[in-house]
Amino acid sequence: MPNLRFIINNAHDGTLLNATSNALPITNTQRSERVRVWRSTDTSQQVIDATLPTPTYLGAVVLYRHNLSSGSRVRLELFVDNDVIYDSGSVNISGLIPLGEFALGVDPWGATSTDSIPTQQAAFWMNALLATRYRITIDDPDNLDGYMEIGRIISGQVISPKFNASYGLQLEWQDAGEHRRTEGGSLRTVGEGLSRRLPIDLDWLDATDRARFTAAILKSGKNRDIYVSVLPEEGGIDEAEYAFLARRENNYAHTHNQFKNWRSQLIFLEV
Repeated sequence: MPNLRFIINNAHDGTLLNATSNALPITNTQRSERVRVWRSTDTSQQVIDATLPTPTYLGAVVLYRHNLSSGSRVRLELFVDNDVIYDSGSVNISGLIPLGEFALGVDPWGATSTDSIPTQQAAFWMNALLATRYRITIDDPDNLDGYMEIGRIISGQVISPKFNASYGLQLEWQDAGEHRRTEGGSLRTVGEGLSRRLPIDLDWLDATDRARFTAAILKSGKNRDIYVSVLPEEGGIDEAEYAFLARRENNYAHTHNQFKNWRSQLIFLEV
């Protein structure tokens, strides 16, 4: 299984964008606020073109907070000028519950293994390729919402440590609801919303990884979004629960604990 992966510098935020239709503008995919989304005008085929300001190495493209149905199909193409250098083909991204696990009469028809996760996403991983633009083609004619929607698109180089995160990961789903007792003794809950908090212990960083993480983390600061995927390419709920867009909560630090080895802890809060 691949080690955890980070996209620390989101190249998509600097791209020039075009989309087939814009009920809500495609540039919203470059903004962090959850209420800012791209939305198509209908369910006809949608094509999103992203032109990079300079040739950039891409190791992943992620569609984040989308509403695509279980029957949708997505195609990702990477270009150098007009030459295609990567083509995913038209693939289903929904993660339908397989027939052997589908519970007839319990699971609704078309249910996916990630329905319980509030944030729907799809990640395209690839060996790093130098590209000048990329194109995303979406087919989802049966979308019950009557439109297609994507909150964020993430693209860029992938940073992955040589040695994986230590065991003991403690993922916390933070619930924004607060309980308050009324004068009559009833319990009321104020507010709602879920977000994730995840500390990651990197206890086996060699000199090369320490230098790479120091350069990338210090450049990003606390105010930039970082895509975290602890179980990339695992698929289903395992990958989805441990993959999210986040910002760093703690200060960056590392400890030279033994010969040619460093330790560091990164704590991420979902945006």
